[in-house]
Amino acid sequence: MKTLLDDFHTSFLHAIIYAEGELRIIIAEGFRAAEPEDISIGAPVIKSTYAIIDTSEKSRLVEVRFSRPIVWQLVDESFTAADDYEVHEDKFELQVLTQSRYLDYVNANHGWFAHIVALGPGKHYRVWTENEVIDVVACEVPIVEPYRGA
Repeated sequence: MKTLLDDFHTSFLHAIIYAEGELRIIIAEGFRAAEPEDISIGAPVIKSTYAIIDTSEKSRLVEVRFSRPIVWQLVDESFTAADDYEVHEDKFELQVLTQSRYLDYVNANHGWFAHIVALGPGKHYRVWTENEVIDVVACEVPIVEPYRGA
């Protein structure tokens, strides 16, 4: 799903706010170093790699807003691995997964939403930042726009 997040080199979670049935994920733009450097990871050396720089006062903030999400979770990205079972878009920062174990779990264990909410089936959305992975199952497409504050 193409959004403003695709304009960022990388991103960091700034805040998550859940209130009154609405989930707001605030993402901060991250940057890379201006010059490449060699990085050692154990014995191998990776040549000409650009280090990731955290956010700065120049970072843009983007809000991903879900109205009435069914479920959501935040996981440290270090504990997340690729799963061949998943079917998702790889080219966008806000991914839509059409098949996932998480969506299967939600449908099997919390599937009443499909009968109660007249918005159709739930879809699995994923926002992957440098340190966190946020998975959301919602019936409505999220709104993604520049963050304007509280």
